[in-house]
Amino acid sequence: MASEVDIANRALGKLGAATIIDLNEDDPKAVAINVAFATVRQAELRRRRWRFSLERHSLPALADAPAFGFARQFQLPAGCLRVIQIGEFDLGPNLSDYRAAPTELWSIEGRKILTNLPAPLKVRTIQDVPDTTQWDAAFVEAFAARLAYECCERITQSDSKKQLAWSDYR
Repeated sequence: MASEVDIANRALGKLGAATIIDLNEDDPKAVAINVAFATVRQAELRRRRWRFSLERHSLPALADAPAFGFARQFQLPAGCLRVIQIGEFDLGPNLSDYRAAPTELWSIEGRKILTNLPAPLKVRTIQDVPDTTQWDAAFVEAFAARLAYECCERITQSDSKKQLAWSDYR
């Protein structure tokens, strides 16, 4: 399995840049990769339903009810990047597409799900997975390509390399 440094070097290789030994070294390439790593990882995980990041939860209702509109509220699980299913209702490809279920059944507000559905609330989520040894090989490649694109300007100062990095990512 690939380590964070292996993945960073994969991204740097896509840019034609020299490799690094450690993400915390005092090298502009390492600094750029280190600054972007967690944010790009979370964005890329959230973007698609990578099977290694899917989890099922049975959530207990919180003691306090919402101020109005719904009978119960549930705390989102720690590390949840996106809810993809509530009860029997699949939320579709992304959070802006609620056509798969009637939206009046719930509302995701902050880190809580507000609903009239009974407890325990069954949900499927996309979770943050910082442990690179758990990553799928296809995700490693997609993430490295996206990381190369996001860091390209800072590392290479080349618009043409950035366009190539975007093309590689797509």
